[in-house]
Amino acid sequence: MKTIGLLYSKKTVQTAELGQRIAEAWGEGIEYVDIETARLADITKHSSLILGTPTYFNGELPYAWSEMLPELEGADLSGLRVAVFGTGDQVHAPMSFADGVGLLAEYFEALGAQIVGKTSTVGYSYEQSLAERDGAFLGLVIDWVNQPELTDSRLSAWLEQLHSELAQ
Repeated sequence: MKTIGLLYSKKTVQTAELGQRIAEAWGEGIEYVDIETARLADITKHSSLILGTPTYFNGELPYAWSEMLPELEGADLSGLRVAVFGTGDQVHAPMSFADGVGLLAEYFEALGAQIVGKTSTVGYSYEQSLAERDGAFLGLVIDWVNQPELTDSRLSAWLEQLHSELAQ
């Protein structure tokens, strides 16, 4: 039985905490993959992926993702279901809020993956985000700084949604 790959860096504290919470809530059938050392084989051995990232500076991926993504260049990920979660600060970075989520979704989509786990933008206040497409986020977006009280409910709802979408 193939597992779900849960990819993120443990060096990004808030993303790592979300990743740990996802793994604990999911239970069996999920395997952590450290993007610091991941290779193509670590990706393709899974039936689905859950990717985690913060957004750095002016809408950039952290170094670990920037180093890992070239490993996937030219890969055919057709049929792979991919969900993305990430963190952002809508007050201090309203022009690039949670862009990392959008960058990862677009990259994996370009390789043929199907993006699942889209969420509502309702309740957020920002000016622009690469994570948003057609009025929805391309994954789970958490703002620990300005809306920490909404983290648990957003995460729980997303996990329930993913159980359904990844089972199809």
